[in-house]
Amino acid sequence: MREKKFTLAHHKTEVVMISNRKVVQQLKITVGEHIVNSKREVKHLGVMIDDRLSFNGHVDYVCEKAARSIKALIRITPNNSVINSSKKRLLASVTTSIMRYGGSAWASALKTKRNQKCPRG
Repeated sequence: MREKKFTLAHHKTEVVMISNRKVVQQLKITVGEHIVNSKREVKHLGVMIDDRLSFNGHVDYVCEKAARSIKALIRITPNNSVINSSKKRLLASVTTSIMRYGGSAWASALKTKRNQKCPRG
């Protein structure tokens, strides 16, 4: 990178060591004069990537994010005793968009029973 005159922002640099070993391995890399320790999970382009590529953390993250979005939308939409169809469509559309984002990367996580249903919070 020095040869091409590129620099990394050390304060934004994250490392995850992907492995299928039972023991979690730690890694330290040097970025310029700074040492960056590996993490168990990093967020890249809105997808949580963990050291086992199980995407369990991503499923949890997406479920929480969808629930927060629904709560926020319910607070700002008119409060009628009957939920009309347009409000239902809006909530379903927002939830579906949030939950499908990056699905091609993490869809395999839905094969486990743990991830087939969002936890209720």
